[in-house]
Amino acid sequence: IYFHKGHATEPFTAAPTPTFAEEEVISLFSDAYANVEATDFNPNWGQATVVTEVAIAGNNTLKYENLNYQGVALASSIDVSEMGFLHVDYWTANSTGFNGFLISPGPLETPHAFEVTTGQWVSVDIPLSTFSEIVDLMDVFQMKFDGDGTIYLDNIYFHK
Repeated sequence: IYFHKGHATEPFTAAPTPTFAEEEVISLFSDAYANVEATDFNPNWGQATVVTEVAIAGNNTLKYENLNYQGVALASSIDVSEMGFLHVDYWTANSTGFNGFLISPGPLETPHAFEVTTGQWVSVDIPLSTFSEIVDLMDVFQMKFDGDGTIYLDNIYFHK
C-alpha cells in the first residue's frame, strides 16, 4: 500500500507575475499589463481547438484544449520592431510539442518550437530575431499556436 500525488492535469497556481515596467511592454494577454484592445483569441480559422478563458488562482488564463492550431487576430497591426523578445508562459500536462508563430500580411509567418516541459509553468523569452527574417516586425497582425494536447497560456507580450 502506498500514497502518491499523481500527475496534475491542470495548473493549480497562476503563471508567474511579470516584472517588466509597463512602458517596456506591448501586451496581448496578461493581467499584469494593459493589453492590446480588441484582440480575438478565438477567430474562426476552422480549428479543432477549444478555447476558454479560465481563472487559475484568480488569474485569467487561456486554455487551449485539443490543440491542433489556434489563431490570435489583432484588431489592427502592431509594430514590435523596437522590442527584443516575445514572452509566453505555458503549462501543459500532456503536450508532446507545440509551436508559436508571428504573422505579418502576406501572410508571412515563422514558427518557434517550444521545448516542452510538463506539470509546471514555463516562462519563455523568444528573441524577435527568430521571426524577423520572414515576418515584418513593423506589421504583425496575427499569431498562431499549433501542436497537440491541452496547453494553458498566460502573459503573452513583447518586451525590450
